[in-house]
Amino acid sequence: MDNFYLSIGLLTAGVALLAGIICLISGLDRDGDKTDFVFGILCLSAFVFLILPRAGFVLNDNPPYSSALEFKRVFIWSYYLLLIWFIRSYSGYSHKGLIYAAACLMVASYFIMLFTKQDRALWYYMSRVGLGLITWYGIVGASRQIIGGKKSEGKWLMTAMIIFGVLIAISTVNSLGQNFMSKALGMTYFFPNHLNVLAFIVIMSMRLRSNTHERYRLEKQMRWKDTRWNTLVESMQLLVIELDKQGKINGMNPYALQKLGNQTIEEVLHKDWFSHFTSKEEASLLRELFLNSISENKLLTHFNPNVISRNGLNLIISWTDVFIYNPDETIKGVVRIGMDTTEQVRAFEQVRKLKNELEKENLHLKGQPAFAITSNDIIGESEAIQYAIQKSLQVSGTDAGVLLLGETGAGKELFADLIYKNSDRKNKEFIRVNCAALPAELIESELFGHEKGSFTGAIAMRKGKFELAHGGTIFLDEIGELPLALQAKLLRVLQSGEFERIGGQNLIKVDVRVIAATNRNIQQEVKLGKFREDLYYRLNIFPITIPPLRKRAEDIPLLISHYVRKFAARHHKIITEVSKGDLIKLSEYSWPGNIRELVNLVESSVICSEGNTLRIQWQNNEEKSVSSEPSDYILMEDVERAHILKILTDCNWKINGNEGAAMKLGMHPSTLRSRLKKLQIEREHEKTNFQ
Repeated sequence: MDNFYLSIGLLTAGVALLAGIICLISGLDRDGDKTDFVFGILCLSAFVFLILPRAGFVLNDNPPYSSALEFKRVFIWSYYLLLIWFIRSYSGYSHKGLIYAAACLMVASYFIMLFTKQDRALWYYMSRVGLGLITWYGIVGASRQIIGGKKSEGKWLMTAMIIFGVLIAISTVNSLGQNFMSKALGMTYFFPNHLNVLAFIVIMSMRLRSNTHERYRLEKQMRWKDTRWNTLVESMQLLVIELDKQGKINGMNPYALQKLGNQTIEEVLHKDWFSHFTSKEEASLLRELFLNSISENKLLTHFNPNVISRNGLNLIISWTDVFIYNPDETIKGVVRIGMDTTEQVRAFEQVRKLKNELEKENLHLKGQPAFAITSNDIIGESEAIQYAIQKSLQVSGTDAGVLLLGETGAGKELFADLIYKNSDRKNKEFIRVNCAALPAELIESELFGHEKGSFTGAIAMRKGKFELAHGGTIFLDEIGELPLALQAKLLRVLQSGEFERIGGQNLIKVDVRVIAATNRNIQQEVKLGKFREDLYYRLNIFPITIPPLRKRAEDIPLLISHYVRKFAARHHKIITEVSKGDLIKLSEYSWPGNIRELVNLVESSVICSEGNTLRIQWQNNEEKSVSSEPSDYILMEDVERAHILKILTDCNWKINGNEGAAMKLGMHPSTLRSRLKKLQIEREHEKTNFQ
């Protein structure tokens, strides 16, 4: 039986030697695993222990011990100590208290053994406790692997630790029983502890098999990805250049070679990128930026230095860098990916130049009649209305607040629309609020919103107008009607863009352009204490006064013509003439309701008119009595003819050009000529011969 036992020990030693060499080589590889390295030393320690004289198999011997035995036991103790760190590396479970307790007990038991001359009980039982802690540590580590999802690795480690524990227990029981197992088996020696080496070799073999399979799978996948990547790089219409840490070229795709005027990669390989492909003026600066990006580990992205091709062409390339890393995560080099934007940049430059030229040529359009720009929303050619339009267009391109001043019905809302439609915010929200139409107790909620439950009836959170207008424009009509209590809150929004909903505690920040309008004398309201002075100065950054209709009476024929056509079409009427007396009366009337009054009067008159004649529906007998005689009518064409003749006379009968009649009338010159023929307008004493 002893010979069989010895044979098993030598066989185990051989397996341990082979496994130790394989794992040690694997662990010492550049990409090696620390677990393999530790297990390799562990196996070699077991091998040395197992091939030394067989007396080393005995633990239940009697002191004092020989020097050879003490030397041999260095390797079995090393085996146990390395086993602790192998379990830690394999399972990933680190319990410092358990690790150091087991290690200290094993080391202490060895040194106590060295000085033991009679009774061996102290060091022996100390080593048993240490081995017990190792067993417990391994079982806990295996359990955590299984729970953590690594079931296969955990089960193998659990099996090995159970075998290890069982063998330690058998050896301990045999020793405490005065070698009764040895005697029962007819063996001189009984020390099965070292057989656990086989168990650990089995689990490492399974691990090695699994790692080899996974490595093969990953290498196959990597080769496939490399093939796809290389195919992509070879075929993509982007410049792909690999540079080392000094800026020397390690590779270049065919598209980059072609763009830079080279035939083969050998022509550029290992050449300095900055010396050969950048201008002398920029080379040192670009090299410094490149080296700094590597030393500071900061990528360069979306930069556009000029590149000089081998043919001397100056290319504009938009570059983005990507770092290449070594296995130790240090930077190996850079892959520089670039898009040739030469043609695009030059095209954009030409467009920019053309745009600047057009802007210079069209600057005079700011002072031309505005109804062509505003889609006929604002009708009029008087100096007063044209000045207001010019001021509106001047401020529309900015984010400045605007205060529109004017009488009721003068068209303040139309001017607010004009400013909005010609602003950079024209594609954003345009929120209109009539401050006079809201009850005082609801206006704060309407402007700034409220939280759920903030007051009776607030059954849900509601956003206010300012919040809805975020990014766009808000028009505050009749701003003079805003209660004093709310004026402070409005001032805060204008100054900081911040407010709180009613019942809310969170600050809401908005970006809103404010256009305000009023028919009141705000300066007088400030003096009377009915309007905050600081709010007035905040709103009055860019005031625009809309002229009342009575101060632009020359626009009335044009307005009448426009609205008669509009309402006749709406109400399915055909009206071609207007009473001359009515037209005179309309021009002399004071229009306290301004445009709004005129619009309402024209619409009601169109509705009530019968036949082709517009009959003005005056609101009292006195006005009705002064209307024109039934026989005295003016055709709509006559109104238009008179208007065109006036403009032609003012322009000295010039049609084309910046100062021509076509520009002032908002017509194309050919359209105007057609109207002249239709209306039979000719220059006095000669046939029409326009410029």
